[in-house]
Amino acid sequence: MKQLETTTAALIRFGDLDPMGIVWHGNYIKFLELGREAFGREHGIDSVEMYGIGYFTPIVRVNVEHKAMIGYGETVLIRTWLQPSPAAKLIFHYELRRKSDGAIAATAETVQVFLDRDKKLMLDVPEFFRLWKERHQMA
Repeated sequence: MKQLETTTAALIRFGDLDPMGIVWHGNYIKFLELGREAFGREHGIDSVEMYGIGYFTPIVRVNVEHKAMIGYGETVLIRTWLQPSPAAKLIFHYELRRKSDGAIAATAETVQVFLDRDKKLMLDVPEFFRLWKERHQMA
């Protein structure tokens, strides 16, 4: 199976910091979202478009492992890839690196499930996603 990935960058702003002058742990969730959005744009699986055709993809699990601090003015590189899965879910993995020295600042994983228009959990892979996986050789 093919692994699709993308890398995007985020500049650390003053509002991202905690009182110690490093990125507040809760802001890492924003970086994961930036990674997923960049992945969706690059590979044609955008959350807003999924919503438009009647599917919700809420996050049901987030795991972040912090490895190194990130400070003000630093650029963080967010590498995001989708783990192939036969289940009706999206499993994204992330690696966040400081651009200045390449140090891994965090690794993470998010899991999203598919809900239909009535917000009912889908146990079968939606047809549009099955076709997307086939097009990207992930089926």
